[in-house]
Amino acid sequence: MTGQARQDIQWVNRPVSEVFGVRVAADVDVLVRQGRTEEVPAINPDYRFCLDSLRVIHGFFLSMDRCMQLVGHKGCGKTTLVEQYHARTNIPLIQYTAHPRTELDDLLGHFVMTQSGGMRFHEGPVLRAAKQGLSVLVDEFNVMDPGVATGLNAILQGGGRFYVPQTEESVSPHPEFRFFATGNMDEGKGLYAGRQRQDVANDDRFWFWKLDYPGPDYEVPLVQAIFEAAHLDVATARTMAMKCVDVANKLREQFIGVSDAADALEVTMSTRSLIRWARLMTIFRHVVRLGQEPVHFALEVALTHRPIDPSTKLAIHAIVESVFNVPFSA
Repeated sequence: MTGQARQDIQWVNRPVSEVFGVRVAADVDVLVRQGRTEEVPAINPDYRFCLDSLRVIHGFFLSMDRCMQLVGHKGCGKTTLVEQYHARTNIPLIQYTAHPRTELDDLLGHFVMTQSGGMRFHEGPVLRAAKQGLSVLVDEFNVMDPGVATGLNAILQGGGRFYVPQTEESVSPHPEFRFFATGNMDEGKGLYAGRQRQDVANDDRFWFWKLDYPGPDYEVPLVQAIFEAAHLDVATARTMAMKCVDVANKLREQFIGVSDAADALEVTMSTRSLIRWARLMTIFRHVVRLGQEPVHFALEVALTHRPIDPSTKLAIHAIVESVFNVPFSA
């Protein structure tokens, strides 16, 4: 899991187990950049890498290919995987969230007015990353107009130079420039409004990796640690964690259509929301004295007080009732 180091920055070999917190069969090192800049994401100490996803994203870096797209349902950890890989290896990452009105100038750059009344060119996130050898992450890539994504083809393809019409310059992307994109995989079920199929020529430039929601073996320990930190004994903390994860997976099944369409839900529960729910349960554990159930009260704050259909809210809390055996009062 080692690779070629850049000449203009300092790298050091570190054990994979130390950098990413995963167990591997043999002692393997990974190159970590020395020093952190403000564009290196913060390390989330609670994040746990899935070994398969870690292998793929690290293999992508070693391949010297330029583009990788991560697809999957919302809340399955696409963005976090990219962020935490860069956080652990100290590689700067520029992030941009696309929207239906994103234009090519938003990504490559545009002219802005100066205080003196003149104009200067402001580099967009993709152009800046290409010039400086940084990584850039475009979230919600498939909400953009396909024509905008196609306009990136020259900069996304490996090798060669591309022309920046605004500045009339020809740019050769740095060999360590990496372009990441995330998108929700609709699978023809109409779960995500506004997602667009991108051009085949654009897709051909990418590695693709599909992420699923984490399994119980990943999420139960995360939630259990939250309850143990709130001074629940180990057995109780594990039981609570298993129930929380069970609820999350039931919601996910109904959201993605594993269950019958008649009881499909318009919202799901990400790992982030699951952890928030568990933490809120520990914060609001005393509301039981006020005649409310902490399990439901915390879930309202974490998830169901969003602007969702009232029937969806009731359906979610009905699932909680069945798992935790505690009633819900709307």
